[in-house]
Amino acid sequence: MQSANGTPINPTPPRTGMPSATMAIAVANSVSDMIKKGTDEPTQHASMAEMGAACVASTGASMFSGGAATMTVFPVVPDFEKYPEHGRDIELTTGEVGLAGHWMKSLLHHTFIYQAKMKPGWSILPD
Repeated sequence: MQSANGTPINPTPPRTGMPSATMAIAVANSVSDMIKKGTDEPTQHASMAEMGAACVASTGASMFSGGAATMTVFPVVPDFEKYPEHGRDIELTTGEVGLAGHWMKSLLHHTFIYQAKMKPGWSILPD
């Protein structure tokens, strides 16, 4: 893709932790398989063309008047062969602005801190 004046427009992956965590788990599992099972090639993969991502951008500090922009995309990298009109599954690609997103951001923040402190049950919580 390029702009009207010919400047290249390069796609970039989202800057959320969700795809990063998925890719890190695939790498860790592949390295483990290479060590334990003696495989020569990676055994796991995590293509952004096959995964979704969610992002919550919170604004404000009040649980009653704050707001947030929340969005999901699937797949992260558009696939115009599978989804010819938009490159993404429109049922799984959404965006909203409102107070509920602020509550979600707060919940995610506290869950992340709980996991980071490795409190009881931390490993069974989703990334």
